[in-house]
Amino acid sequence: MDNEPTLWRFALGLWRDKNVERVCLRLQDDYGVPVATLLVALWLASGGRRPDAALGRRLSGHAERFEEQYLRPLRAVRRRAAADGGASELKRQIQEAELEGERLLLEQLAGLARTQPGEGTETALGWLLLVVPEVAQCEGLQALLEELAALSESRAASG
Repeated sequence: MDNEPTLWRFALGLWRDKNVERVCLRLQDDYGVPVATLLVALWLASGGRRPDAALGRRLSGHAERFEEQYLRPLRAVRRRAAADGGASELKRQIQEAELEGERLLLEQLAGLARTQPGEGTETALGWLLLVVPEVAQCEGLQALLEELAALSESRAASG
């Protein structure tokens, strides 16, 4: 992983793609999937890491706990502030805190993922299916994960 971008830089680059952003936010809002979990899965796939079920569970569990304790409460307050026309400065400050929380979570997930050796080329969908195990219960969730994997792989192929 030494020659790869950090997870944070990778995530920022991927997030610039409005289609990736749209799919990730739909997965977050409609299915409760932490965006950080999706981003770390795509990062691992881009580095050719072989999908590992145990690591996928650790990454998902850690991200879910962090989301529940820190990011979802911030997101809820930010959305309330956004709905209140007179709280735009509060919304901006909360948004900055939320972004910093996302960065810290990605840093923690990258630390957990560093133990995974690279073993050739892996598809993004393989990792996404591991970190979002609920996919078997929902066709819409699987379709969005497949779309995200395709977006990520086409972006990697072109850049």
